[in-house]
Amino acid sequence: MKDNKSSISGIDANIIVLLGYLGGLFLSWITSINYFAWLFPLVIYIVEKKSEFVKEQMAQATVLYITTSMITFIFNLIWIIMFPKSYNVGLNLNNFSGSTLVVSTMNILSVTITVLISLIVIITSMKTWYYDNYKIPVISFFVPPFRDLLEKIINNRKNKPKQDMLENNNNENESKEDSINLEEIDVETDEKKEIKSINKKGKKKN
Repeated sequence: MKDNKSSISGIDANIIVLLGYLGGLFLSWITSINYFAWLFPLVIYIVEKKSEFVKEQMAQATVLYITTSMITFIFNLIWIIMFPKSYNVGLNLNNFSGSTLVVSTMNILSVTITVLISLIVIITSMKTWYYDNYKIPVISFFVPPFRDLLEKIINNRKNKPKQDMLENNNNENESKEDSINLEEIDVETDEKKEIKSINKKGKKKN
């Protein structure tokens, strides 16, 4: 494999990819922060400077967890709109009602989604462990435009200090040119004054 080393502490690229996928998966199982699981692989993508393999897979992992977060958000939103009273109701088998039935059904569906994502991550992790640049069906379609967007943002941030320096240099050069022009004007006016004084002296002698 060409990119078998990551720029992150020189660790093997497949280990970094595994950490990226599993780190995001771990966060996706935590209810309070599952919407931000995509941040884990995204940070690795930004920090990685060398391995194209790591960057490609971390971009794919970021898209995967963003998609998961969107599905989960839409799912919970529908749940709240359609069954507002049942959303905060706990499952109580001793007092089983319509609300608890809705809650149990929604919880099962929610867990099913997370389990499916977990299976996708496990399969992808197994493939990438052997440096197979595995592409997740459907998800991989959105990876190239997502990478292009990320690279534009990163390059703009890198180029901004350079642009600021160039603008400052241009401003300094312009101010220097203005000062030089003012000095030239002063010299010209002094020369004109000397010429006028010489002409006046010549007229007086005549």
